[in-house]
This record gives sequence, structure tokens and C-alpha cells, in this order.
Amino acid sequence: MKYFKPLFLVTVLALLASCAGFRPGIADDDALGIIESLNGSQADVLIESSLLPFVFDSEILDSDTQLRRLWNGLIDAGYILDDPVVVSRRPVLPSDALIFSENWEIQTYFNNLLTSEDSFVEIQAAGQRVYMVLRSGKKGHVSILAWKGVQS
Repeated sequence: MKYFKPLFLVTVLALLASCAGFRPGIADDDALGIIESLNGSQADVLIESSLLPFVFDSEILDSDTQLRRLWNGLIDAGYILDDPVVVSRRPVLPSDALIFSENWEIQTYFNNLLTSEDSFVEIQAAGQRVYMVLRSGKKGHVSILAWKGVQS
């Protein structure tokens, strides 16, 4: 009987860790890795990491073609984020929609498609600020759900 409690605890932890819904969360390095992909002109990585529907500034993109145009366009335009630093990282809130837009589509997206398990990340770079919503997935994969860049 003395082995039952530790064995039960180990079994429960193993089951939780193997669940499809288990997400370890987003770290600063995850967000900075996305910036590294952008700065390194790795459009394919960014496209693969982006989930549809995807919020870019105040628009909702709903096709792979739009994602391809977005990331390739930013890279072709020479969009670089020098010296990026994570300013904040926390669970996303429905009110974060206002940073992107006040329109009802963005409000609906934030209210219905995002959860408190998704992370809102703010990054400061030389002369620029970027807001992202990220989702942690299986095996440490990080997905991008929303992106907004503004001049500081």
C-alpha cells in the first residue's frame, strides 16, 4: 500500500504530460525565435508557424496565399527588427483585441478563437514595437495567431 500513492501520482503526471491538450507555455526564447526567423528571411518557417485565421494589424487573413504574401512581402521589403527584447508576455485577454482594431471581426476573433492558454507578447526593437499572439503546441512547436507592428 505504501507504493500505491507514489505510483498513482507518477501515473497521473505521465497521463497529463501525454495529453494532446498539454501545453507547456510560451517562453521569451519562443517569441524571439519568431523574430529571428523574420530577420533571417525564413518566410517558409513563418508561414508554417502561422495559424489560420490569422490577424495581421487590423485584418483577418484566411488563406495560405495571404500568409505567403504577408511574410514574403515583409521580408522582401527589408522589414527587420534590430535588437529585439521581450517587454511583456502574459495570457491573452479579449480586451487585447483593441490593440489590433476596434472592428467587430477582430473583437469576435479574440473573444471566440483565443483562450487564456494563448500568450500575448510585446516586443520592443530599435524604433519599433511588435505585438504577437502565440500558441504553444505539441513538442514545443509555437504557432503565431496574430501580429501587429508599430513604429515607436
